[in-house]
Amino acid sequence: MMGKPQSVEPKLFYTGVNLADRIPPNHPLRLIKETIPFSLVRNRVANCYGCNGHESLDPALILKLLFLLFYQNVRSERELMRQLPYRMDWLWFCDLDLDDSIPDHSVLSKARRRWGLEVFEGLFAEVLSLCAESGLIDGRTVYADSTVLKADASVDSRIPRCLWEQMEKSLVESDEQDSQDDGPPRSRPAPPEDTQSDDLPQPPQGKFNTHTVSRTDPDSATTRRPGRGVVLGYRDHCLVDDRYGVVTATIATAADYDDAALLQPLLEKQKKYISSAPDRVVGDSSYGTCANYEFLRGEGIKGYLKLRRGSNGRGNWLEKITEHSSAAMAIKLMRRRLHTAEGRFAEAHVRYDHRRCRWRRRWRVQIQCYLVAIVQNIGKLLRYGRWPGQAGSRFAEIFRPFCLIDRVFRAIPSALSAGRRRFLPIKPPQPIPSFVNPR
Repeated sequence: MMGKPQSVEPKLFYTGVNLADRIPPNHPLRLIKETIPFSLVRNRVANCYGCNGHESLDPALILKLLFLLFYQNVRSERELMRQLPYRMDWLWFCDLDLDDSIPDHSVLSKARRRWGLEVFEGLFAEVLSLCAESGLIDGRTVYADSTVLKADASVDSRIPRCLWEQMEKSLVESDEQDSQDDGPPRSRPAPPEDTQSDDLPQPPQGKFNTHTVSRTDPDSATTRRPGRGVVLGYRDHCLVDDRYGVVTATIATAADYDDAALLQPLLEKQKKYISSAPDRVVGDSSYGTCANYEFLRGEGIKGYLKLRRGSNGRGNWLEKITEHSSAAMAIKLMRRRLHTAEGRFAEAHVRYDHRRCRWRRRWRVQIQCYLVAIVQNIGKLLRYGRWPGQAGSRFAEIFRPFCLIDRVFRAIPSALSAGRRRFLPIKPPQPIPSFVNPR
């Protein structure tokens, strides 16, 4: 018998609707909400708010929205607020109800400017400490790598640097004159921002970026990439741990920074976060300078770095490795670096759109690097983490045997091929038949 036509009249009241009951028990956002203490951000940003005035949104809600922005790979903050009302899992994750008002997208940009860079660095360090407590960080071997992020500006926006300095000088003078007037103070759309951090080495004084600057994003720089031509952007430098690929340090710089000059600041940041220095550092030819070899030798760290072309080093790069290790170990670590460090950036490019910069100016790009690293580390924590008293241990306990079985099956073909090459007898060369031309 045919059923009745579906009623399309909306109800005035909805009873018995509970968002928590509609979220599956194995939903990733449920596991993340039970594992990560987002409410700890309130203590970190308490000094950023006053005692009087308009009441702001809950800082934990703002942090969850920023987390969803990267975890769900939403292109912009406006798009995030547009999709939020009809995503029940997002509403439940943010502790919002169906009839709650949706915040404006400008709340996120104001919170980033109010909180500053130190708050996001502290959140990255807290997630890193959770990974260390659950045994995801080995700390003995790290891989150094970097990638170029396309800036939110055009290459055609470059103007002479002398003209830009004149414009900045006139803008500062006009602001000082406005502050001396008796009228109400006029606020600029953005606070004064530093071009680069003071604790980073200075970029190379190239002819290209010395005389030109982008008027849209002055902190960015141009670089030439094979097959892509001139690109205006930034560079994300990071250290990746060997055990599960956890990101232990990340630094955002302009695109013209040298990778070799960032190796020492990365190691210092990792020591600051997890209070331990690695025993081995693996990197490609971008890091293989004599200065880096001398620095690692002075710190007692074994360096597995390919020699840079045109450096003062002579001979093969394996000759420097044999001083403290074998060539077989060096080749093994170099191969493992391909899918550990470069695989981390490949995942960030595909899943979290970490090919481009969502915001302008270096400190905002640094916040983006922190948030992408936080999202990736939380994914490692949910998949491999195991510690008593945490909800994520149940999820890891279920999937850990399957991960081990997958690793075993992946290693079988390479082991069999290596065994054939080692133990099978070598066939003698067959004689050439008379009807085949030996040439």
